Amino acid sequence: MSGRIKNLSAGSASGLIEGENGRRYHFDSWSVLVCDVTYLAVGQLVAFDLEAGSDPNAVNICLQRLHQLPHAERKRKETTLRYLGFDHTMGIRTHRFERPSIGEETEKFAVTADMALFTKHHIGIQEGPALCLHLLMVRLGDAAGETAALKCSLTEEHLLTYLASKPVPGTRPHHKRASQSNTAAANAVSQRSL
Repeated sequence: MSGRIKNLSAGSASGLIEGENGRRYHFDSWSVLVCDVTYLAVGQLVAFDLEAGSDPNAVNICLQRLHQLPHAERKRKETTLRYLGFDHTMGIRTHRFERPSIGEETEKFAVTADMALFTKHHIGIQEGPALCLHLLMVRLGDAAGETAALKCSLTEEHLLTYLASKPVPGTRPHHKRASQSNTAAANAVSQRSL
């Protein structure tokens, strides 16, 4: 079933939905998909199920993504990307992201990464999602990159740039501490001169 949020309590994320049949249904925050709770707003189009019973509540509530209107080609002011996980096939990981937007279709993105490059350059695989997110944010920052960012790849050049930005271990300037024997000798000399 679908409907629109008619009333929303900001503190508890509960409220009322007016269904497509004109009836109103109460909902609580626990009945909203976790990833959609922060995007709830009065007037938002949602899909939901009804609990069994004489006075059913709305459950399994998720935001409806509308198709983007042709005249809405404007650049988005806010870029909130959500990491969805990865698929691993034959040494290639495809990290998946989405960009939800109220009243518009959720955009999906994929960034592939060759795990052999991570091994070759001694980069931990746990750094993969962050590196892919960074690449995606850079691509989305370019106006022309909107369509190119739907699927892109993390290349060896990107990994080398990342490694070059990290501090090299052992390059910190070290100050030698005077050994205790040198300190004791210096103290003895200074006491004799007194």
